[in-house]
Formats: sequence, C-alpha cells, structure tokens
Amino acid sequence: MKLYSENRFEFPMPAGQSTVKTNRLQINFRKLIMMAVLAVLFITLDVATVSAQIIWAGFKAGAQFNLPKIDDIHFRDSAKMNPAPGFNIGGVIFFKVKERYFLQTEYVFSMKSKIITGKVDPDLTDKTTYSYVELPVLFTRQARGRIAGGDFKWYFGAGPNIAYLLGGKGVIESGELKENGISSLPYTIKFGSRPDRDHTDRIYYPNANRFQFGINLGAGLIIEPAPKRKIIVDFRYTFDQTVFAKNSSDYLIPHDYNDNLKFRNRTLRISLMYLMEYNISKKERNKGKSNKKFK
Repeated sequence: MKLYSENRFEFPMPAGQSTVKTNRLQINFRKLIMMAVLAVLFITLDVATVSAQIIWAGFKAGAQFNLPKIDDIHFRDSAKMNPAPGFNIGGVIFFKVKERYFLQTEYVFSMKSKIITGKVDPDLTDKTTYSYVELPVLFTRQARGRIAGGDFKWYFGAGPNIAYLLGGKGVIESGELKENGISSLPYTIKFGSRPDRDHTDRIYYPNANRFQFGINLGAGLIIEPAPKRKIIVDFRYTFDQTVFAKNSSDYLIPHDYNDNLKFRNRTLRISLMYLMEYNISKKERNKGKSNKKFK
C-alpha cells in the first residue's frame, strides 16, 4: 500500500502549448518575485548603512528546532511530521537607525531537520537534514526592564527571512527495508528529475523551491559586561511562506513510500550573540588626527 499518492488535474490547453511551458512561466514568475524581495531588502540595508552612525558587529551561534507544517491533508493521514533539532552559526550586524531603533542583520549557515514517522507503516522513520545559507533581517526596538531591583535592556522586532537551500541528506527505515534485511538506508538529496533507475542512495527532489522566503518574529535580552561590549540572548520564531516543493520526492527503495514535499518550515531558535560597538561616522573616525602641515 502506498503511503501517499497525488492526483494531478490539468486543464486542456490550446494547440501549440504544453505543460512544460506553463511550468517554466511559473518558475520564472517565482524568480521575479524573489528578485524583487531581494532588491527591496538590499536597498533597505544600503539606506540603513548610510544613515547609521553606530553599529554593533560580531558573531552568533545557537540551537534551533524545526516544526514543519504539512500542507497536504492526505499525507497527514499516512504519516506524521515531527519536530527535529538543528543549529545556526554566523555573523551579526546591528545598525542604529534612531534612538532605541535598530536594523538587525545576520548572515548565517543553518541546519534544519525533519523527522517523518509512518501511521500506516509503524516501522517507517525518515530523518532528513537540510543545509541552508540565510539572511534574516529584523527591525527592532529596544526597551528597559526591571527585575528584583536590577535594570536590564531587551528588544523585540520583526522582519523578513531569505534562505537558500544548499543540499541535504538523510536516513530512512521502513518495514519493506527490514523485510529485505536492511536496517536503514542512508541517502543524499539531488535536485531535479531522476535520470535513471539506479543509485538507491540518491533521493531526487523535482522542482524544489531552493529560495525560500519567511517572516521573523524575535526578542532578546541584552547584557553589557563591559563598555562597548554586548552579549545577547536572542529568541526567534521564523515561519516560511514558501512551500518547499509542489511534488513528492523520488525514492527507489522503499517502493511504497515517497516523501511529500508540500510543507513549510517553522523554526524556533535560541542563539547567543557577542557584539562590539563601533562608531562609523566620519567625525568620529577623524577624531584625534592632527591637522598640522609639515614643511
């Protein structure tokens, strides 16, 4: 019994046209949308860089849990998507745009995972790990708080998240594999259609959306251990708007299973940041320089 099957509905097309042409138009339209989002984002960053006088720069690292949301209700009847751990690491720059207002940008490498368990096949476990490069942006506002007589700083904000899928790998177990004496089958993810019926250790993803757009909601606690030094505990929730793919993946083994790729990532993160403060104004950079001319 197949865990998942997809029915396709196609409208009749005029002579001379094909579904291939339609798919290409859809792909080009998605690319145009992504290019527009990137253009707006980079223009915003450029304006912030020009206008900002104070920046914080440093690095971050942290843990994250991916909570994928399945869009296809039929797949939910045969399988369950479970939360899975991951991590993120990279650089951070805060631009001070106005008093208490910052533009927070990050440039990170992240690992997102998902775990699928079977409802029809109780022996099914499919663990997949994806690698991404991400550009999260948050527009934040800082505030002051007080706990047990002590003051502290914190912030909250929201903004876009742009991610690019680099690749992935996984391990699958199933009843069919166990019947053939295979306890588990490691695999590597390839993008595109399968060119042959060989290589059981390669899983193909046709028409995957490798550029993925999401929305960040975040808050953080700011600790200042020394002048111009910041330690930040950052809490983040990212929910993707982009569907991972419209098709199922292509497995050779097991024969009775194909991973449904109609899902959206939902990621909960906690990270630790270490930042140093810099004044990038011309006046500050020229301070202390002598204007004397020597003959």
